[in-house]
Amino acid sequence: MKLRSLFSAATIGLAVLLSACSGPETPQQVTETFWEAAINDDTSGVVHYSTLGAAEDYDAFSTDWQNYRPQWGRVVIDGDQASVVSRLTGFEENGPRRRKFTTYLVRQDGEWLVDYERTAMSINGGVFGSLLKKFDLYSRDLSQQLDETAAEAGTQMEQMLEEFESAGKDLSEQASEALEIYSEELRRAMEEVDESLQRSLEENSENPRRQDEAPQKEPVLI
Repeated sequence: MKLRSLFSAATIGLAVLLSACSGPETPQQVTETFWEAAINDDTSGVVHYSTLGAAEDYDAFSTDWQNYRPQWGRVVIDGDQASVVSRLTGFEENGPRRRKFTTYLVRQDGEWLVDYERTAMSINGGVFGSLLKKFDLYSRDLSQQLDETAAEAGTQMEQMLEEFESAGKDLSEQASEALEIYSEELRRAMEEVDESLQRSLEENSENPRRQDEAPQKEPVLI
């Protein structure tokens, strides 16, 4: 009797050991193992239980899953495809953050794997969410390009202002020089006019001709 009990215990232990060694088999088991690897930042485990081809392709769905706790909902199996409703709750400084989405799986060569691309689309809000994300990235790129263009335009404007200022100084200097030359020529012209008037006055004073000193004509007798 004792021997039989020992044999039964050994059989159960071997079965448990073999089950552990065989790894997850059902869609829910694969989902649980996959997300356990994601939460623990086990990239090799994420790649092993998903359709990712290499560790370099893993982007953690653009989320830091540390400290998240998973819960599972409805499981649907349809041929070689399956889905598991997934709820992950993270605890941050601002309070709990809940993420609800669907983990999609596909069966390849008899093994269930998480469909990484389709699951990523579900996490990002489906097709509409993916489009919004792409639009957000496009908006950021456009905003960055506009900022760079504005900065470049500002630099060019500053250069133009400096050139205008330099040209204005050159024109001002040229105008001042031309005004000085003109003023000097005008002064000389006025001096010549003044000298000419002085000479005329002197000549008139040396040869006075008055109307009352004019010679009188002798009367003519008829």
